[in-house]
Amino acid sequence: MNKLKQSEIKSFREELLIRQGGRDPITGLQIKDAVLDHDHVSGHVRCVLQREVNSFEGKVWNAYKRFIRPLGASYEDVMIALIEYWSKDYSENPTHPKHRTEKDKVIREYRKRIKRAKLQKTKDKYKALIKQLTNQS
Repeated sequence: MNKLKQSEIKSFREELLIRQGGRDPITGLQIKDAVLDHDHVSGHVRCVLQREVNSFEGKVWNAYKRFIRPLGASYEDVMIALIEYWSKDYSENPTHPKHRTEKDKVIREYRKRIKRAKLQKTKDKYKALIKQLTNQS
């Protein structure tokens, strides 16, 4: 195995970044803070990633190792299946009772403000806003 020296990382990263056209291979976005990514199993350098993308990829890998690998499913199969799962249309199914829409979140905030309000006119204002939002359904 040809191992990079610590002193070679910067120039190799810059070379790879040029080959990648300055783009992150996962997001397709322009890289602003480049890091050299490597496979933690084989040790092989893969690509240059945006720093945050590298962190995200590492967290996904660690979550897989912790929760899924013990079940016996392969990483690649799980990632492909997860994308397919997320891509399906579930709009015919009912909404989960704990799901909060943006409107639900606003109403909840207004109710908190009513409880904290000292003036009746402030309480009335938020009650009217809640009524307006609930009538929009």
